[in-house]
Amino acid sequence: MSQASGVTAPAHPPGLEPAPGTVPSPLIYRRFDDGLETILWPDRGNPRAALYVVYTVGSRLELPRPTGLAHFLEHMMFNGSTGFPDDAFDRILEDLGGSNNAYTSEEVTVYQDLVPAGAIGRVLELEADRRQNLLIDPMRVERERGVILSERHASIDNDPVARFLEDVQSVACAGTSYASPVIGWRDDILRIDARLLREFYAEHYQSGRVALVGVGGIDPDDWHRLIEAHWRSAPGRVVPEALACRGPHASFGERRIAGRGELVAPYLVMGFPAPQASDPGALPHELLWTLLVGGVASRLYATLIEGKSLALDLGTFRVGRIVPGRMFLGVTVSPRRRVATVERLIRVELERIAEQGPTEAERGRVQNQCLAAHAYRLESVAHRAELLGRALVIQRDPGALAEYPLRLGAVTCEDIRMAARAAFGSGGWTVGTLHPEGATGSGGSR
Repeated sequence: MSQASGVTAPAHPPGLEPAPGTVPSPLIYRRFDDGLETILWPDRGNPRAALYVVYTVGSRLELPRPTGLAHFLEHMMFNGSTGFPDDAFDRILEDLGGSNNAYTSEEVTVYQDLVPAGAIGRVLELEADRRQNLLIDPMRVERERGVILSERHASIDNDPVARFLEDVQSVACAGTSYASPVIGWRDDILRIDARLLREFYAEHYQSGRVALVGVGGIDPDDWHRLIEAHWRSAPGRVVPEALACRGPHASFGERRIAGRGELVAPYLVMGFPAPQASDPGALPHELLWTLLVGGVASRLYATLIEGKSLALDLGTFRVGRIVPGRMFLGVTVSPRRRVATVERLIRVELERIAEQGPTEAERGRVQNQCLAAHAYRLESVAHRAELLGRALVIQRDPGALAEYPLRLGAVTCEDIRMAARAAFGSGGWTVGTLHPEGATGSGGSR
């Protein structure tokens, strides 16, 4: 990409065109002819900077190879490269006053670097070297396998609810590349070797799609000069679309799964169709779930916890964003309460919101909640980089971050009602119940 002709830099890339009467976006976007995308949010005078390197690869691209490859490779990225072997990466970053982390999901792997703004060039160099010259040998692989197996044991194998949620996800996303856990099945982790990791690395890192996100006190000219100097790569390729979770118009009916485990309180999980992040219905869907479980004033909190003490805790998690996926509601049921009663009350509330929609007061409350959370996240260069990377790679709309308040305010009660109908009225539900060992029936007295 050292050729200037390899850069596409429209004055306002798609999604960044300023609306009439508004301030132009501060974002600077470029796409190189090898597929590399870069987006910068310069913040003059800010002494800190965040670099997020987003690879468009996750567990959904593993099959038919062993599951857990993407997560295993994330671990290997901290085991040294040709230019910076062993723990040199972490040591240099600490000497600069910085820190780093990473995570893998079904759809992306993200490397997060937080440094003083003047150190951005050094970090770009470090990241570029491990993208092209990672050391993957049997000794390093075996060492990291033990770390990953320990992680799986602590976070999943030793937790009956986490193990059950793996089974529920497998049922909810059966027949798709989203059915397997990101960390991988234990037997597959044991099968992964250096050859498989090198092949996956060459396919998805050295020549796959990647986006660089910069936020903070970074000079735009320096940013682009440094990318030209360090981020030369092989010609990009189009990654084939993975088999996706069924979307909101799933044709199958309700699927149920039950189990028992060593736990004190019963656990209920319900999975529903969810639109992909780029869908116009994604924002109403976000408001819908904030209305249902977002805080003590939310409908399900008021119904299950505040009102009748039927549940101890509520939470949600999402599988699949680039494609239509699943939103899961998890409920820790109060001991000696009936899971069937909790499920029935949830169904009543979901049916009510799908038929009647929210009130104007509810709509205003959840919009204010989402706006406040958005404003809070924008205060941190790290959170800004996270949101910007998500907008660029997951939503394919870099302007989504800047336009979020305007788009949020445009969501109507009818939009939320339609989101509820799509989520709760088109089939494709998955319901899982986990009871304590020794419990009888559906548990509890009422």
